[in-house]
Amino acid sequence: MRKVIVYTRKSDGGVTVCAPSQTCLRYMTCGGRWNGYPRGFLKTQIERQIEAGHDADAAVRFTMAMQFGGCSAGEAYAIIRDRDCAHLGTGCELWYADEVPTDRTYRDAWVRSHNGGPIRVDPYKAMMIDERRAWEAYERCRY
Repeated sequence: MRKVIVYTRKSDGGVTVCAPSQTCLRYMTCGGRWNGYPRGFLKTQIERQIEAGHDADAAVRFTMAMQFGGCSAGEAYAIIRDRDCAHLGTGCELWYADEVPTDRTYRDAWVRSHNGGPIRVDPYKAMMIDERRAWEAYERCRY
């Protein structure tokens, strides 16, 4: 069963779903992502990730896991969480993909506690989405 990382964004309290690719997970368990690249390439990868805003320790762990493997699936998800999600949000949780709501109509209105928990739709944000869509439809019909 496919798993995703769900977290609450620090910026606006919305919800983000991070779905790591199966290819990434395979490299983190088996290794070999950058075989054949020149000496020093791993250091360059780590530096690029740090420049992009990732935590230095998480960048090192991610790069080493991608190249040398050896991680269990749980360890791979934890490394991805620390590198890609933890600096952007709180309440990072590992969910089965089928637990995430399938109705994406109000995706931009999804909220949850900063500590985690279930996803719910914020009624005010949903109302604003409906209003924006109504105005867009009105503008299309006017011309």
